[in-house]
Amino acid sequence: MLDDLPADDPAMARLYLTMPTENGMRQLLAMWRRFETKLAPREDEKDWWKIFGYLSKIRVWNATDRIEPATQLFIDRRMARDTAGSVRLELDLWFHEDESVRMNAKESLEGILAAIGGRIVDFVTIEPIRYQVALIEVPAQQAVDVRSRTGALANADQVMSIRPQSLYSAAPLSEPIESEQNSAQGPVQELRPAVAAILDGYPMQNHALLAGRVDVVEVDITGDSVPVERRFHGTAIASLVLHGDLANGEDPLTRRLKVVPVLAAPQHLNDERTREDLLPLGVIYRAVVALKEDDGLFGPSGPDVLIINHSLCDAEGPFVRRPTPWAKLLDWLSEKYGILFVVSAGNITGQFPSGYSDHASFNSAAPLERQIALLRAVEASKGMRSLLSPAEAMTALSVGAVHADGAGDCPSEAMDPFSAVGVTNIGSAIGPGINRALKPDIVEAGGRQVANASNQPAGHHIWPSEIGHIGLKAAAPDPFTGSSSKTRRSTGTSNAAALVTRAGVRIIDALEEVLAEDGTALRDFSRASLATRTLLVHGARWGDAGTLLEAAYPPPGLGQWRRRRGIITKFLGYGRPSYDQVIEGASNRVTLLADDEIRHEQLHEYRVPIPTSMVRSREIRRITMTLSWMPPMHPTSIAYRGVTLDVVDQAGQRKFWRGVKTIMQPHPDDMRRGTCAHFILEGNNSTAFVDSNGLFIGVQARALNAHFHQSSVPYALAVTLEVAPTVQEDIYASVRNAIRPRPRVRA
Repeated sequence: MLDDLPADDPAMARLYLTMPTENGMRQLLAMWRRFETKLAPREDEKDWWKIFGYLSKIRVWNATDRIEPATQLFIDRRMARDTAGSVRLELDLWFHEDESVRMNAKESLEGILAAIGGRIVDFVTIEPIRYQVALIEVPAQQAVDVRSRTGALANADQVMSIRPQSLYSAAPLSEPIESEQNSAQGPVQELRPAVAAILDGYPMQNHALLAGRVDVVEVDITGDSVPVERRFHGTAIASLVLHGDLANGEDPLTRRLKVVPVLAAPQHLNDERTREDLLPLGVIYRAVVALKEDDGLFGPSGPDVLIINHSLCDAEGPFVRRPTPWAKLLDWLSEKYGILFVVSAGNITGQFPSGYSDHASFNSAAPLERQIALLRAVEASKGMRSLLSPAEAMTALSVGAVHADGAGDCPSEAMDPFSAVGVTNIGSAIGPGINRALKPDIVEAGGRQVANASNQPAGHHIWPSEIGHIGLKAAAPDPFTGSSSKTRRSTGTSNAAALVTRAGVRIIDALEEVLAEDGTALRDFSRASLATRTLLVHGARWGDAGTLLEAAYPPPGLGQWRRRRGIITKFLGYGRPSYDQVIEGASNRVTLLADDEIRHEQLHEYRVPIPTSMVRSREIRRITMTLSWMPPMHPTSIAYRGVTLDVVDQAGQRKFWRGVKTIMQPHPDDMRRGTCAHFILEGNNSTAFVDSNGLFIGVQARALNAHFHQSSVPYALAVTLEVAPTVQEDIYASVRNAIRPRPRVRA
């Protein structure tokens, strides 16, 4: 049942209602018809008349709702390419708890398709996320009917929605590749078991940088279907996880890496892409199950995997309003298996206005002036830069790309748009996420993208591009000579996600060392992935990029700081992390980690001992707090999250301590809508630290749905105390000797 304003008007709101019985729906429609004819309500109908006053129409679900404008545009593009060719679409069926009803719906769909000359190519059901979807193929004329919202398929009652076929493709640069002279790095036979996996293209296993370091798990994609010379994307992502940007000369990870190939390389195309005959969600689902569940013969292929790199997205499925099935799948898999997905935000390659009248004025502008103009142009195009599914997933760590790499100067003939450090590149997708949750969570180096520009009929436009001279340097196949030691540079959010996954492995290694001191094995730490996510965010801050964007972005004026801060958050999230500050100790800094489970209306109280130097010194002090949690999800609820958590003071608020204040960072309201909260507080007033019982830090839970009042929600909390390097006290030793934090629960 749909209760809405005009469905095709993007400025209008829609309200979706489900009715428990058909009779209830008929009664509602009858009341609406009487309201439209201006009849007076009966006594028990007066409240309904008040609601009806806000609406322009009430109607049952129909073809207008099944077929969104994005689907119509998708069909237009397919038909423009081949007017007589068949078209593949995804059909979401109404999900029913009763399996027999679901089977009847599938059989009915098969009958409709048979009558119009179509067929089911793939069919997947995933009950926990209420997913029952058919990948279908229909003749050109039937696709035209769908596009016009007419015909049997467009009006099939068992179909909830008709969407574009989910697709992801990655094409390599045509730039020349380079030799890698120092590719042999360390004795691979001593590598430890994998704690990370990537779901990506098939890697070049015998590449000098990957040989002996990757374990390939074949599920839907086999090596004989992907020529070695076409294995670009998976090879690059595996290389970036294991070695980082090769230009920086970092040490390789000391662990193996699991790779489950999910991209094919069709012979008639020149890229790597999701298989055209399989639903991507089914492929991802089977890949994760293969890693984590016993197959009855050899056991799970990745039993110790805690973090999964997901540098893929649905190029035909930008996130709009409601969580996509792909995001729901990742959220459910995260909770079920206790894993962290690191997801790329997506790359936006379309053209957008530059802010200049023509190419001549663009080229003649002073570099600093042009940089500010381009930053504002990117901000002005935010309406067409939304996250690509599944980057909106609540429990995933979504990563945007920073305009940075270890390459040398940009060639003079190319336009490097930004000299500023830390701003996102011009192709990185931006937030917010579900219910305006903070997304992306963090940003990381994705390689510098150049700006192409030209005069267009609609004005001067720019768009992102990459060249082989700058970008992140990683292993690559050699399609010309078959060499196993070549490298190539590339850019994008896929690269940024890979670097975050690499940092996640380093954090897991540090966690394992700490656990070993207490006699606990990493495999026995059930909240390891939550702790990893918390610590990945814990070192993040906006830094100089936030200061620059605060000055460059509209709206101007002191009274508009809240709106401006929200815009910056869409681009930077919590900022770019400094992982070394989290992993490595220092005498002036100590990081504490706690984890537990909490229920609705409980408050967990933590007390952190206060080092003497934080009381007596007038030097700057910094307190950083990061909380991540894994709430149960309600896949059909508007709230989506079942429970929200918060970091609070003793009064259950966020006023925290006198004498310290938050530095430039996201507004607390933006944090409250997701599953992670991150605060950085600074000050030099000693009155903040006079409580003899120590700093109070509370974790509070509130269920957003009555169904989850009894749910136990796991969380991880990281707290860092830091003083100026000039302070003499070793606060790391002072706090370590004084604390063994245990929560006290207050209902």
